[in-house]
Amino acid sequence: MRPTQTLSAAVLAIACFLAAGVAATPRDSKSVLLNFNATVSGSQLASGKYNVKWQSHSPEATVSFMRGNKVVATVEGKVVDRGTRFANDSVLYDESANGGRIIREIRFKGSSEVIEFN
Repeated sequence: MRPTQTLSAAVLAIACFLAAGVAATPRDSKSVLLNFNATVSGSQLASGKYNVKWQSHSPEATVSFMRGNKVVATVEGKVVDRGTRFANDSVLYDESANGGRIIREIRFKGSSEVIEFN
C-alpha cells in the first residue's frame, strides 16, 4: 500500500470511530419538562426544562439533572426496560406527606426504557 492510501485509510477509520461515539451519546441524554417543583432522591428541583444525562451501571445509573451547562442535581436511579415504547415524554410523581411531589419515574418518547428513582 502506498503512504497516501495508508493515510487515507487511517483518516477514514478515525472518522468512523468518532462518528460512532457521537451517535451513541444522545441515547443517554434527553430533555424533560418538570411541570411542578419536585424532589428526586432527596434533591429539590424547581419546575422547568432539564437535560437529563445518565450513565448506566446496568441496571443502576448515575443520573444528572442539568440546566444549561450547570449540574443541578446528581442522584442514583435505575434503568428498566418496560418492553413497550412510549408515545410521549412523561414524569411520574408520588405525593409526599407534606403535599410535595416526588419524582418516581421518567419516560422518554420513542424508548421502552425508563429511569426509576427510590
